[in-house]
Amino acid sequence: MATTNGTNGVNGVNGHANTPPHEQNVPATSLLAAFVANATTDCLTPAMLEKLHELLIDYIGVVVGARDNADSTEPIYAAIRALQGPQVTGPCTVLGMGAPHMLPQYAGLLNSAFGHSMDFDDTHVEGPLHPGVTAISAAMTQAELLGSSSSSLDFLLAMAIGYEITVRVGRELDYSTYDRGFHLTSIAGIYGAVASIAVLKHLDAKTVEMAWGLAGSKAAGSMQYLDNGSWNKRLHPGFAVHDAFMCVGLAEAGVIGATRIFEGKMGFLQAYSPNPNQDMRRLTAGLGTEWLWPASSLKPYPACRMTHGFIELSGNMHTAAKGGVSAADVSAITLSMSPACFKLIGDPSPNKKHPNNVIDGQFSAYFQVANALAYGSKTGLQAYSRLSDEKIHALCDKITVKIVTSMKGFEARMDVQWADGRTDQVEQLFPLGETQHPFTRDKVDEKFFSLAVPVYGEAKSRDIIKMVDSLEKHSVEQLLVLLR
Repeated sequence: MATTNGTNGVNGVNGHANTPPHEQNVPATSLLAAFVANATTDCLTPAMLEKLHELLIDYIGVVVGARDNADSTEPIYAAIRALQGPQVTGPCTVLGMGAPHMLPQYAGLLNSAFGHSMDFDDTHVEGPLHPGVTAISAAMTQAELLGSSSSSLDFLLAMAIGYEITVRVGRELDYSTYDRGFHLTSIAGIYGAVASIAVLKHLDAKTVEMAWGLAGSKAAGSMQYLDNGSWNKRLHPGFAVHDAFMCVGLAEAGVIGATRIFEGKMGFLQAYSPNPNQDMRRLTAGLGTEWLWPASSLKPYPACRMTHGFIELSGNMHTAAKGGVSAADVSAITLSMSPACFKLIGDPSPNKKHPNNVIDGQFSAYFQVANALAYGSKTGLQAYSRLSDEKIHALCDKITVKIVTSMKGFEARMDVQWADGRTDQVEQLFPLGETQHPFTRDKVDEKFFSLAVPVYGEAKSRDIIKMVDSLEKHSVEQLLVLLR
């Protein structure tokens, strides 16, 4: 797997530091489009298939879990049904919502929005973004449209290619994209969603390039949702999948999209990210042989991935205290994190220090640490029932956040000064779920059952896992019957 931050010929070592993409003489868009158009199931190794099964199980759980656990689900669903038209019935399934009844672009929108609504969907550290919620939603809806003419192995390939495109594009955007106020999950996700659809439809490279060129005018997602914990965030990947179907349909009809959308002088990467180290050789290196997407991580906690190291560390302290930690037990807590993490989870604004809605809580290192110290790290979605908890508020007031420029990725460090004079410093370089700190299969299943059983019941939930684990012997149609 390729590495980043100045090693193995990337981020300036190959001579492309501060060289704009259009001056690097690499036809990145054409190379990526050819990769999508020429992909075959032969590239899927047993290890990749096993990973795809786990990602799919997790995706199903987080999508259907939003039915009863996200306050935005009902109004979003009602609005999209109304937009489709009360007399219109489509051929596509929204997971956990009964028999097929939505048009493909709306089914993809809803599944993707619901999958992101609890901030419980998979992530990739090099973006950072959530690649699965767009790649799988697009692939599943397109596979349902194709029916028996497309195999489950084709569907798994479409997932893999969608993930890979999303992650590679996200890596070039990098954390600095947040400085321009863009949400990486959706702005990169639309390209991965187009790729997933294209693989299943066996589109040629030119059509893929045209669809991506059109997607350059649809890629969107504003980080301003952090101002008030708005539901824009939950809708972002849904909009990306909806627009991916639109862009593919337009390209298939012969509508001309922009060429060189990735590397162009006024193209996507230049417009959406200030990263001076965008590297078109790295973007296209090892296509089909060096895969980035298998490093995608499943989330143990329904919160921004940047908080996960702190949640785990705080949960360990809660366990060691054998009764939880209260504000009276500590004099001060200092959280150290990277500048990029500080922007999203560490800013000491009122809605971070004392969040009063779920999204603000998901993006508050203060709340997540205080909740895990007081009640443990395994409280799951129940944590957000404690937004007004005085014990948590008192702990939040003991916490300060420190920016450490040498820290990177999701690294987390805590310094605790206890009231009795003791001091502890603990750190977590890789949060639970990363390759270096795996989220084991038993935990994957446990998370799935916690989300799926309330919707499907225990027996049907077990049938879903069994079918996904042997999906190559079944059809996507059969799986979707179970997922209604």
